[in-house]
Amino acid sequence: MTVPSQSRQRNDDGPRTYAWPPQPPHEFEVLSVTTAMKSLSKPFLVGWAAKMSAECAVEDHEIIGMWLKKGDIQSALKHIKEARYRDSGAKGDRGTIVHSAIEAYIGGKPVDPEAVQAQLDEKGVPKSMHKSTFKMIDGVMEFLFDHEPEIFWSEATVYNREHGYAGTADIIGRFKIGKSRLPAILDVKTSKDIYNETAMQLAAYARGEFVGLDDGTEAKLTPRGAKIKHGIVVRPTASGRYQKANFDLTDDVFAKFLACLELSDASDVFRQARRP
Repeated sequence: MTVPSQSRQRNDDGPRTYAWPPQPPHEFEVLSVTTAMKSLSKPFLVGWAAKMSAECAVEDHEIIGMWLKKGDIQSALKHIKEARYRDSGAKGDRGTIVHSAIEAYIGGKPVDPEAVQAQLDEKGVPKSMHKSTFKMIDGVMEFLFDHEPEIFWSEATVYNREHGYAGTADIIGRFKIGKSRLPAILDVKTSKDIYNETAMQLAAYARGEFVGLDDGTEAKLTPRGAKIKHGIVVRPTASGRYQKANFDLTDDVFAKFLACLELSDASDVFRQARRP
């Protein structure tokens, strides 16, 4: 997604936070939902990282061989170690571009292929990923056409004072769920698959106490303050279609998110307490 306007990050490795109100003096500063989710154990990433490193060692063997002939083992190792970040960085940029196109469309602007291409070139996204980026945008557009949501908020930053967190939801609105049209949180994922733990992220957004506007005012998540009990994840594909998953945002799911938040809070405390 695009970088939330109200978020801040101390450094590349530090946690993302939100301060409210946006302009000082701030009432409070809290961790982001996505930072809290990072405390969730994801053992499958170990295998993925090993796979990316192995593929790099094979595909870039000539480059690595040149370093080894020069006796520069550290450069060779660094190139292999950073393979996973090069891949995820390009895919992250592609996801940002897809989200930007969606945000522009919701704001009443048609998707501009030339603007999308300019972003791809500016961010240096590999040409092999250009076609899939356009197709992913098509996939999200198809979802919006199919479901005709009533959109309350787009790229809305929600805050929860009680539990101390904030995050930016892609879309908050009313969607077709079964035979009814109900309030829901929508998140667009350009990842390889739709993962069940995303339900915790959506539950956190749904339990937000207010939407924080850039001018420092607070607004309700839904027009009449109705509770949001449903989450939708849309994953556009490189074929121009989309996959969709619905989640019930129950108290149990929210409790799991709060456990992640507590672990993330503890990690930040320990990091700050550690002396050099």
